[in-house]
Amino acid sequence: MNPPTLPRPFYRRQWFQLLVGLTVTGLCLGWAFLTMTRQEDLGEVLRKIGRAFREADYRTLPIMLVLLLTFYGLKSWRWGILLRPIGSFTTRQTFGPVMIGFAFNNLLPAHLGEFVRVFVFSRRYRVGKTAVLSTVVLERIFDILAILGFFFAGLTFTRGLPDHIQQVAWGFAGFVAIALIGAGIYLVWTRPFVALVESVLARIRFLPAGLRNKLCHLLEDGAVGLASLKSGTMVFHILWSSVAQWALNGLMMHVALWSFGIVLSPLVSCLLLGVVAIGVTIPASPGYFGVVQAAFVLVVNQRTVGVANEPAVFAASIYFHISQYIPVTLLGLYSFNRTGLSVAEVQHEVEAEEDELEAPLEELEAVAKSA
Repeated sequence: MNPPTLPRPFYRRQWFQLLVGLTVTGLCLGWAFLTMTRQEDLGEVLRKIGRAFREADYRTLPIMLVLLLTFYGLKSWRWGILLRPIGSFTTRQTFGPVMIGFAFNNLLPAHLGEFVRVFVFSRRYRVGKTAVLSTVVLERIFDILAILGFFFAGLTFTRGLPDHIQQVAWGFAGFVAIALIGAGIYLVWTRPFVALVESVLARIRFLPAGLRNKLCHLLEDGAVGLASLKSGTMVFHILWSSVAQWALNGLMMHVALWSFGIVLSPLVSCLLLGVVAIGVTIPASPGYFGVVQAAFVLVVNQRTVGVANEPAVFAASIYFHISQYIPVTLLGLYSFNRTGLSVAEVQHEVEAEEDELEAPLEELEAVAKSA
């Protein structure tokens, strides 16, 4: 692996990413409490949150854990299908790296857990990092499709939603749809797409030939891990498992709210699933604290769905969040401990891999500035 030729910019250093994440978390929590204190003072809101925790039905915790393990089991099985163009891997082989990746997402800023997953899996089974990373990207695309399906169902069939919420949601959905169409063109017609990119880059006179070749080589290498789309059977299994995964995640939200005495239509949980999924893409602190709570309060409130007890909603969001955060982190760290790697070694390798993947874009930026 070649060392990066350009200095690592400050905005990609972990201390800066962590600072940004903590700021976002603070703003989200601040907004949630400001929303809850519109009618009552902070002390009363805190008392209501405490009362909600005391009166909650925690007999649902085993159900939450079963749903959680099934969710990650399906995710690991689906990843094995996506990896078939690279090699044959069982769910048992993919489960550990998946849990390691999500555990590090809970511990590191900027979703670096995905790079950890790629590094651990590539090192253990000696496969190319770029091809493995492309399967993770494809996994995210199918996740987005499934989440948008549930989100639109909630948006379309939940009665009484304010107009401004629908307008913002549909606008965001349009942006995502355009991005997915572009990704689909690359996935299905890779060679023509790369040829088109190469033709466009060749017309940029100040762009060095080496950089142009490097960018196109990255696109071609990434397509190796996307060959699973050539099989209709594989696509079918990927699609239904994606839908099933996110149905389970939405059900966990529904059960969490029910545990705190908040009984709503499953359509509201579909809407909540979409908002939470969108929210966790924001560069918040490790574990997405604050963002999840703000998403719950944003969706499940008096003005949106007629729930006046926002402190109980806030408490339910913590129950939902912690019931996932602790098991996932513990399982991931246990799996990581079995690899024999150190955290420092993984962080170093992940940063180097991140630099290597983004070096062409940074080189392009440097060329543009000097032109």
